[in-house]
Amino acid sequence: MPPLLALISCTVFVLFLLGLEARASRRVSPGLWIPTLWMMMIASRPLCSWFGATGDNESGSALDRWVLTGLTVVAIAVLAHRRFDWADALRRHKWLLALLTYMLVSTLWSDITMIALRRWVREAIIFPMALLIISEANPRQALTSLLRRSTYVLIPFSLVLIRYYPALGRQYGRWSGIEMWTGVTTQKNHLGRLCMISIFFLLWALYERWPERPSEAGRYLLCADVSIILLASYVLNGADSSTSLATLIVGAAVFLSLRLFQKLKIKVPLAALLILVILLGAFGAVAPFLGGSNIAIFSASLNRNNTLTGRTDIWAAILPAMRQKALLGWGFGSFWTDARREFYDIPTAHNGYLDILLELGEVGFVFYSIWLLSCARQLHRALRRDYAWASLAICFLLMTLVYNATESALNSLTEQSTVMVVLACFVVSCKPVRAKLRMKSRTASAHNAGLSLEPAADLLARET
Repeated sequence: MPPLLALISCTVFVLFLLGLEARASRRVSPGLWIPTLWMMMIASRPLCSWFGATGDNESGSALDRWVLTGLTVVAIAVLAHRRFDWADALRRHKWLLALLTYMLVSTLWSDITMIALRRWVREAIIFPMALLIISEANPRQALTSLLRRSTYVLIPFSLVLIRYYPALGRQYGRWSGIEMWTGVTTQKNHLGRLCMISIFFLLWALYERWPERPSEAGRYLLCADVSIILLASYVLNGADSSTSLATLIVGAAVFLSLRLFQKLKIKVPLAALLILVILLGAFGAVAPFLGGSNIAIFSASLNRNNTLTGRTDIWAAILPAMRQKALLGWGFGSFWTDARREFYDIPTAHNGYLDILLELGEVGFVFYSIWLLSCARQLHRALRRDYAWASLAICFLLMTLVYNATESALNSLTEQSTVMVVLACFVVSCKPVRAKLRMKSRTASAHNAGLSLEPAADLLARET
């Protein structure tokens, strides 16, 4: 098939999928496209690389900066127009605010303060985007639509780029010369992460809808989800990202365990969840200090050598720089300058916990740990209200902890896996059961008084 015809066919297919999704989420407002576009941007490569604009690691891209600024301004304007209690939503996530505040303070001792400040502003965008999602009439449906839309767009176009536009969809190892699939992302591990999150979410959605008898539109959407799962599985296999594959397996095992507990009516102890978060975090955090020996135990099963594809050498080279400023770190967004990237010949530490220590030091690591434990507490409480969504969010949390043992994502709130933890926690904490009960009581009162039931439904939309 000629490349242009393949691109046109893919575009038509994606538009068809988006049309199916729109029919299934009619209660979602057009404003949801704002965080959806933002999610597509952070899950793929920078806009400047698509349009030939200039940009580098330190100064960034003016095109990306202006687009992100525009999306943020529009998001804040939409939030200001809606009747929404910002303060209450932010209070529920005070430790995330504290973490973001410490990130801002840490730019004061950075060698590139102005650049670090611009990077911090990019991190802070997650708040208006998350608030915009939970200000929707149905936050859970809104997050479902956001994930479906981004998945429906990014996965098919990744495959087209890989197959028909190799100059955009593939890369070759700098030293090995081995061909690697990248799709719409910047490297194979990011492509693997995109596929991992897409597959896991769509499998969860299929599991939750399986007992129902779907309508005709629901059946079409079911077929769409299955087709994207198959495409994403094919791309994940081609990307050869062992970390993403292992993380997907862990997520599936955790989800099935939680569902088994529910079926057997076994309550998940809070202490057990907190201990699991601590153990997974500690497992990944100590890996660089142990030379990766704890991870190497499992690497053979994934066809990887004991050096974890060179990661142990990277960690050994970077640890002296971490110890140089162990307490406070080098400052948020300040370690991986162009000079250090060239010196170490890598863009990240390939361990999210080590990158946290490099940038924010031990103090920042404590802030991150407290935030993650607070997420676990929130999600555990949510199991009583909404077991399905709380299970999904817990899986995203644990998968992120596993993923960061050999990749760097947790150190930034603009990385897709970390974003999923934040958005899931915001949405799950919306307490839909209470809103539903309030609606029922007010609907009954209105009915007894002989009033219209329409205002009660509107009230539910605002309260949820």
